[in-house]
Amino acid sequence: MQDIECSLLARGMSQKLRWTDTHATPIEDGRMPDGLVYICGPGINPDWKSAVVVFELKSDKYKQSDPVLWGQLFWSFISMAKNQPRRFTLGFSVSKNGELYVYFCTAEKVRYAKIGVLPYCTKDRAQVTTTVRFLLLVYMQLPKDTGILMHKDGNIPETFRAQDILHGRSIDSVSDLSDMEITILNGKARSGRREALFGPRSWIFDASVKSATETANHILKFHWHNDNSSEVFVHAKVEEFKVPHTPQLVGAIAIPARDEESMAGEMILLDDAGKDIYTFFKNLRLANSYQMTDMFAGYFHALLAAATGDGRKFVLHRDVSARNLLVKNMQPFLIDWGCGIVADTDIPRVASSYAKVGTAPFMGLRVLSECSNRSLIDDLESLFLVFAHCLWLRYGTIPAEDKKYWDGTAPTNELINFRICWLLCESSFIKNMKLENCPEELRSLATAMYGLVYPLSKVALYKIYEDATDPRLAAFNAHEWVAAFDTVATSSKSANVTRVNLEHLREYVENTPECNTPRVDRVLLQPALNSGGKGKEPEIAISLSSLQLGQIPEEPVSPSPLERGKNTSQAYNLRSKKDAIETASALSGLKAKRGDRDDQASPNAGESSNLPKRTRK
Repeated sequence: MQDIECSLLARGMSQKLRWTDTHATPIEDGRMPDGLVYICGPGINPDWKSAVVVFELKSDKYKQSDPVLWGQLFWSFISMAKNQPRRFTLGFSVSKNGELYVYFCTAEKVRYAKIGVLPYCTKDRAQVTTTVRFLLLVYMQLPKDTGILMHKDGNIPETFRAQDILHGRSIDSVSDLSDMEITILNGKARSGRREALFGPRSWIFDASVKSATETANHILKFHWHNDNSSEVFVHAKVEEFKVPHTPQLVGAIAIPARDEESMAGEMILLDDAGKDIYTFFKNLRLANSYQMTDMFAGYFHALLAAATGDGRKFVLHRDVSARNLLVKNMQPFLIDWGCGIVADTDIPRVASSYAKVGTAPFMGLRVLSECSNRSLIDDLESLFLVFAHCLWLRYGTIPAEDKKYWDGTAPTNELINFRICWLLCESSFIKNMKLENCPEELRSLATAMYGLVYPLSKVALYKIYEDATDPRLAAFNAHEWVAAFDTVATSSKSANVTRVNLEHLREYVENTPECNTPRVDRVLLQPALNSGGKGKEPEIAISLSSLQLGQIPEEPVSPSPLERGKNTSQAYNLRSKKDAIETASALSGLKAKRGDRDDQASPNAGESSNLPKRTRK
């Protein structure tokens, strides 16, 4: 590689890429591939963000399809995609006898092919010529030719215009973004579904946008998806249903798929929605703890309004997580509808979805168990888990051995067991979190949400991940949630404080009959497990000793990178083709600003902190 670079330099040819040996030099995440080809330029260092090709040098015992070799390449591909929006990633492997293979990884599959043999390793001039020509071709590529989405003049810009970085692609714009100058803030994505090898992925950035009239902060998102899971389409439905507490879509650009097997892309620009709920909770003062009741009433309102829809169609978010719950000026916002699904079914708020979609630590039990239906109650269970984790981080103590259940690294079967043991009953739920120093209103809110999410008594935890025995799918009463928020608010020391979001929620529920279905029967599941006499509370027919890994649908304890990628990336939207066709008309309706939002901003603001690592399972 160095000989090729010297040859290019001697001929006065412009060099856009450069080789570096990294087998003894850890990159930012501690990994050490044998080599990198990266974008060269002022201020650019060899790292995953600038890498365009990763090298692995192996002995003859590692064939081109060896699991060890593929595992190392796959983790490098994940690191490359995590740190830079890309359409695809590239890798090379070189065997002991000099055979060069190229690996082309898209969001759908990995393809590989033998190129030839390196010089000095064979006397076959034809193979050497083919190899050298191929490497010279690699050196002459622009960043856009190596899969990188954000490129300009052979570099990775911090400031750009959409038409510059997407030059040469077919663009279908929701609104005119051509005159907007976009600057990426903090130099890296703040969140997104970036750690899956295959399937839909996304990158979310804080950005400053300069238009002809003003400069303002926005949310910039790249979303790579299959043709039936356009986030712009879902967001259009959210706007159509007038869902509160969602940032307004300023504009979007669609990047069509190259062929039937490829994924399509979107660049989406949203109004700024502040910092995530972790940051808000970290800076929350004891005297203002009452604000959390009003905050989560707002999040509940957004999920409920989306899932109620227009009485015919509705939207489920399917990725409620701490990263997607934001706060700005004391107002809650729900973002990232990329996993959302637009549905039309006979059962209100229940949609067919065979994919395990979401952020693992906040997935409900039914989602972790890959049940065939998703419902509003699954999104609300995720909302409860986010609140519980915030409490645990701020006021409780998470044992070191339990942290893997919150960072997304625990196998699914272990996570299910942990969740059941933790949430076995209300007393164990509170006891395990050790919330002695938690403000009373926050503890009451956690208890109330626990009872609403798991309303069937203790036995529900062993039944709710079986579709046929979970009556919550067809029975929901929004008035119970409003009453619970009211009870928590009126019994607190700040009972006289006006809670604007709660008032808006109460008004919506009272004026929208479609919010409600019959009350859940709290004894529906008891006869099957009741071993006591008449009038007695049913005994729990399961002990902790029976909650071992073998009792839950098993998953490999240490999945390979390929299997881990498959398990984490099945975020496919199963909408009908009819819905997909409606996308064009939905996009055109987003050009006008929405003026009837019912979330009102307060003049108070100010949050900042470093966010914990987000992972997807």
